[in-house]
Amino acid sequence: MAGARGPILLVDDNVEILATTARYLRARGLELITSSAALGVSSLVRRHSPAVIVLDVMMPALDGGALARLLQTHGPSGATPIIFYSAVDEEQLYAVTRQTPGAAYVPKSEGLEALHKAILLALEKSVGPER
Repeated sequence: MAGARGPILLVDDNVEILATTARYLRARGLELITSSAALGVSSLVRRHSPAVIVLDVMMPALDGGALARLLQTHGPSGATPIIFYSAVDEEQLYAVTRQTPGAAYVPKSEGLEALHKAILLALEKSVGPER
């Protein structure tokens, strides 16, 4: 589905969650690029031009909020939709999202179906409905 628009970039330092999430989203037709480290994500963005970027918040070295701001300010992804998908409490997740213009969030407690719906919504908003 995302092939014509670019892949979805999924970043989570927990490799088990990353693998489970990727498997779920691929089974629903999404093309994915995954990374278990925040460092190096900007080069993945330049190389693959993702349609949506999904970030965990709590990661070592560079948290998801800081990474999102870095990508929006200094990276090639200024207009790329960002979705935070994290297990931090919803108040903290909301605060991180507010610091990132245009970002959305899905608490991990809402599950993979909620993330999938958020990705589809971000794709639709960024380029309009697929025909």
